[in-house]
Amino acid sequence: MTSATASRRGPIILAWALSVLVLIALVGATLSVIALRGQDARKSERDGAMKAARQLALDFTTYNYESWDKDAQRVLDDSTGQFKEEFKSGASSVKTEVVANKATSKGDVKEAAVVSNDKDSAQVLVIVNAVVTNTASKDGVERRYRIKLDLVREKNRWLTADFQVVG
Repeated sequence: MTSATASRRGPIILAWALSVLVLIALVGATLSVIALRGQDARKSERDGAMKAARQLALDFTTYNYESWDKDAQRVLDDSTGQFKEEFKSGASSVKTEVVANKATSKGDVKEAAVVSNDKDSAQVLVIVNAVVTNTASKDGVERRYRIKLDLVREKNRWLTADFQVVG
């Protein structure tokens, strides 16, 4: 090999090596963007589930004997499955007690945390303080609820499928 051939080959090898490095960098950048988008989607799913759980817990613990039907409907609108059926079937007997005792409850969500989630389901724990008044306690009694909610995504909305007071 002559020195002229070797001197022409050097820039070609350098250009080829730089092209390979640029290609590797582009692949790495693309994979990073895809991973970040996946993280953003998971965060969005968690945030959506948390927001829905907080709202349902607030709606469940906030009611007034004068507006019970509207208050109960808010809970039903954000429910599905077994929980919705159980709440619907018990709402009229609860209404009787709430109205007879002129009961009110004002909920205040203190904490919430997503325990687990995927794109179509989530489990969220919520802590709610509520001040409950009725004919026996006109000044109100503060109650603390620890609630576990199982949510499912239906038609791009998070709905409560199971609701349990756990403490």
